Amino acid sequence: MTAWAKERLADPNTLILDLETTGILSQDPDTEIVQVSLINIAGRPIISMLVNPNRPIPLVVQQIHGIDDRMVIGLPKFPVVGPMVAALMRGKHVVAYNAGFDIHTLVYLLGKYNLDIPEFDTSCAMEAYSAWCGEWSVQKEDWKWQKLPKLAYGNSHDSLVDCMSTLLLLKKMAGDFSDEPATDALDLDF
Repeated sequence: MTAWAKERLADPNTLILDLETTGILSQDPDTEIVQVSLINIAGRPIISMLVNPNRPIPLVVQQIHGIDDRMVIGLPKFPVVGPMVAALMRGKHVVAYNAGFDIHTLVYLLGKYNLDIPEFDTSCAMEAYSAWCGEWSVQKEDWKWQKLPKLAYGNSHDSLVDCMSTLLLLKKMAGDFSDEPATDALDLDF
């Protein structure tokens, strides 16, 4: 998994995606995106925005990501935002912490709204990190899924913060600890 992380970080066509939604498609087929973020491997946001889901955001989900109906009133809906996100992903390698959720939801919604689904490669950082951690699940007969460590500043379940945490996690998996604060780097003589 170290080699995978190094490969992704060395590829300038790698983008990291995270979504926040109104729910989970398997439980609610009317799930919509309420926040989308894409960053590059330098940690620069390519797009990060709230999206009007055109439906009420369930309270249980609001309590997870902190996005409520008032925050998205008047904002663009997915049929406007989706083509922008698709264009940015075209020909890229898109990493998502839980690709089975994020990539699947995005592609599902592009199809639902008859929007162009671009060609892109994808990989799941959660699967790679779970294997890297090496904790076996007898029930799954596979690596135990690991929660995304909160490595970036800000609130967990904010799509931009989760993208940054995923990027920092890839760096840790690749053996790059340069983002660790250096205790001797502070000059307090001013």
